Amino acid sequence: MSDTLILIAGAAAFATLVLGRVAHSNLVRRLAGGLAFLAAAAVAQWVVRSTGVGGKWEEWTAVLVLLALGYLLLRLALLLVFEWLLIRRFEIQVPRLARDVIALVLYLLLAAAILRASLGIEVGTLLGSAAVLTVVLGFALQETLGTLLSGLALTWEQRFQAGGWIEIDGVVGEVLELGWRSLVLRTTLGERVLIPNSQVARSRVRLLGEGDQAVAVPLRLGVAYEAPPHAVKEVLARVAADLPRVLAHPAPQVLAREFADSAVVYECRLWTREPWRAADLADAFYTSAHATLKRAGMEIPFPQRSVHMVAASRAEADPLGMARAALARCALFAGLPGGAIAALAGSSHWQEYVPGEAVVREGEDSRALYVIASGEAAVERGGAEIAHVGAGEVFGEMAFLSGAPRAATVRAVRAFKVVEVDSRALAALLAEHGELAEELADRMAARQQDLAAQEAVASAGQGHKGLAAFLRERLLRLVAG
Repeated sequence: MSDTLILIAGAAAFATLVLGRVAHSNLVRRLAGGLAFLAAAAVAQWVVRSTGVGGKWEEWTAVLVLLALGYLLLRLALLLVFEWLLIRRFEIQVPRLARDVIALVLYLLLAAAILRASLGIEVGTLLGSAAVLTVVLGFALQETLGTLLSGLALTWEQRFQAGGWIEIDGVVGEVLELGWRSLVLRTTLGERVLIPNSQVARSRVRLLGEGDQAVAVPLRLGVAYEAPPHAVKEVLARVAADLPRVLAHPAPQVLAREFADSAVVYECRLWTREPWRAADLADAFYTSAHATLKRAGMEIPFPQRSVHMVAASRAEADPLGMARAALARCALFAGLPGGAIAALAGSSHWQEYVPGEAVVREGEDSRALYVIASGEAAVERGGAEIAHVGAGEVFGEMAFLSGAPRAATVRAVRAFKVVEVDSRALAALLAEHGELAEELADRMAARQQDLAAQEAVASAGQGHKGLAAFLRERLLRLVAG
């Protein structure tokens, strides 16, 4: 190769490198090493020829130029094959480690061919003469070689694809890439974690997928022995079915797993397509289960070694007083005498719900009437939100009157406290205070003007008095039994 061609090749490589940096070209950035190598080799050969050193120096610099040119062209060919042909045309993603191994083998073969053709050097002879050095290096680098071989084995199995989620030694993360030395994960906390390939090969790994298949998240909870297991299973199954991100199919499973020292331990398997959100699922499940089990009168026990004498607040110690105060503040019962409100509160139930819990569900067969003491709830029909109710308001009156299934779902938006008024207790109160039937009917009629019952009556050409008459008739029938 003449001096002119050498200078042109070196200058072209250097100019391409500079222009690519200025233009922020991704291709030039990937070829930067080869371009720099070619420019340096061309300059070295030009200097050797210009100074007239000759001999072996000129021969070696010529080989160096060939090696640099071959490396650059092979690097460009590999990028075209892996990045353009396989990925863009055939949508085949080759793991990075496999690409690196293929590239290394081709580089070595190219170097061997150039050395043999230019200098007559047999690479096999060189490798044989370096056998002792190879043994020494093998012992010194056995951990590194073990990690490399583990990486090659993992790449060959193709178990860890970018974008998939795995759990290894308690660490849950998304696979970013599998390299020569380590597996790179991004955890649920947004951290990048590097796990040596040798450790991955020795560990028990859970493949959580990419959200295409359902995976069960097991959660354990202890309930006191006094609670019948079948009843506990029903409560926990309702809690699990009402959680977001939990699949209806397969349905949540509740299993009695252990008779522990102070409780029966239940395992709740929540099926989801987002197992990496296990912490969120556990938070929602335990929060809702705590409130639901409390309402059902089921204790969550725990070992206690010391006795703490804590004075309960007056509000916590007197649910009857809270129920009586809530009924007295409700406009629907404002006309009742104090003794009647106290009697009604005595047969009612004080209930508390956490945000997101359903107080009543559409289609349920229940006749209880609810008076809101505090908080706010959303009224849903057919999965769509249609209204909000707050403190002092009443809901569930139409199911109480007609005996029909619930027409809507009422779900707590914020911490929600209600008085559950039993239908039999209210019927007994009306039987004793018959003069209240008409007043309650009028108030319920005004409450129902925006709901489906009024629309049904209005469509028949009746007004507010027609709805009041309908409700009054239902109340009188209820009182008469």
